[in-house]
Amino acid sequence: MSAEVRTSRTVFTATTRDLSEGGAGLTADRPFDEGEEVVLGLFLVVDDVESDTPPLWVKARVAWTSEVKDNRYAAGVRFEVITDDQRVWLRQVLKEIAKPQAKS
Repeated sequence: MSAEVRTSRTVFTATTRDLSEGGAGLTADRPFDEGEEVVLGLFLVVDDVESDTPPLWVKARVAWTSEVKDNRYAAGVRFEVITDDQRVWLRQVLKEIAKPQAKS
């Protein structure tokens, strides 16, 4: 999934990894500030194209950060405020991305 990260100072894109109902791992070309509150827009991407599925917007807090190779940065975020409807959306997306991809 791709993500739009909104902080009090800036907006940038990131990619997700280790997505769960409680949070996500993010990788971006900008550093994250540990402890900072962010708003994430999570977008489902299928075959390198954004899906028609509306994004999930959720408040999160940066739990940890690290610098990875090639001027990339990683962070773990914990979802702070998530409604029941958002949790349902997330479960459906997690099921979708867990499905084996059909080969052509």
